[in-house]
Amino acid sequence: MFWIIFRLAPVSVAVYPFLVPIAWLMTLLAYVLSPIIASISMITGSNQVPWLRWFYTHDASLDGGIEQSKDGYDPNAKGFKLWWQRVSWVCRNPAYGFVAGPLGFSAEGSFITYESGAAYPPVSYWTVVQLNSGFRIFSYRHKTRWLGWKYTPIAGRHQLKSKPF
Repeated sequence: MFWIIFRLAPVSVAVYPFLVPIAWLMTLLAYVLSPIIASISMITGSNQVPWLRWFYTHDASLDGGIEQSKDGYDPNAKGFKLWWQRVSWVCRNPAYGFVAGPLGFSAEGSFITYESGAAYPPVSYWTVVQLNSGFRIFSYRHKTRWLGWKYTPIAGRHQLKSKPF
């Protein structure tokens, strides 16, 4: 199966191993910076820190847990509790802005050109997505493992995925 994917999307398969360490580094940095990002947001009174946007989700503010009604996120939180919710939100989706932005691709006009397996439950699911530019990206999903780029876009972006375990 790998060779079929490699034949269909050779450049993205070849570049992917070089992008993964960068994504992991940014993820680790997001964990380290999460208390600082949350503190800046508390000091400024904003649920956004635009110049640190790569370290949290590209499709929600630092109050994304509240906005999306996630369990454990209190819409009435203030002070330390709100700060902790924002730290938790960054850690829940670390560096998503980065893996969707500089390492991701616009989903506008993209479509799946190849798929093998079943998307849900993802036991062994391979896809190749053709972007509007003609460039192709791949995705492999097996239970909790996910490599390549997310085949279903979030907020108009195919984000890099690298969950090997």
